[in-house]
Amino acid sequence: MKNILLTGGGGGIARAIAALLADEPYRLLLTTRAGDALVLFCEVNEIQAEVFSADLTRQEDVNALFDWAETYGGVDILINNAGVSHAAASWKLTADELHRLMEVNFYSAVRCTQLALQGMREKGYGRIISVSSVVAHKPAFGTSAYTASKSALEGYMRGVALDVSTKGITANTIAYGYMNAGMLNDVPQPILDDIRNSIPQDHFGRPEQIVDAIRYLIESEYTTGQTLHINGGQWMP
Repeated sequence: MKNILLTGGGGGIARAIAALLADEPYRLLLTTRAGDALVLFCEVNEIQAEVFSADLTRQEDVNALFDWAETYGGVDILINNAGVSHAAASWKLTADELHRLMEVNFYSAVRCTQLALQGMREKGYGRIISVSSVVAHKPAFGTSAYTASKSALEGYMRGVALDVSTKGITANTIAYGYMNAGMLNDVPQPILDDIRNSIPQDHFGRPEQIVDAIRYLIESEYTTGQTLHINGGQWMP
């Protein structure tokens, strides 16, 4: 049985994805800072998953996470989903704020990818999928830092894809738009209406559509170095 490691497993979108991935023929490994809350969520929702608490901005925590994953046979599929949002006008953004955001949104993926690749190269198989955002391609006011962090992530994945292109490993990114789950549930209705009006299909996406993309990237050995856009036409490359 192949193992999927999903980082940032405590977020709203991640929980919706995890519930769907649990039905796939893989062992699901989840990590988040608040592991106890995620364990309870999995128990209440009857999600079959193993959970490990880790702060991915700390290398020692990432090392411990991958040591733990090795007890289940290692990481075959890594989904770099850990991330936080940020809003500040660019003239108010400090370098320290950007650094903190990059630690979570970018460097956590670098740390996890670097360790995952060690085992994947030995096995001659691996899938690395990083989660980006439509905002990386269509920024809104106050999102310069968030845009930078996700743009860096996409560029990094393209470089990784090239480095391991002959090793049976693929590296790709999913950039999704506004999904009907997670933080969107807490947005006031007038703002929701404005967001929806900016989407050509005039509705929000569903977590199932993200899982469809994940499934495709796992199964496709000839798709690598790509960014898949799931945003209802909000951004058209």
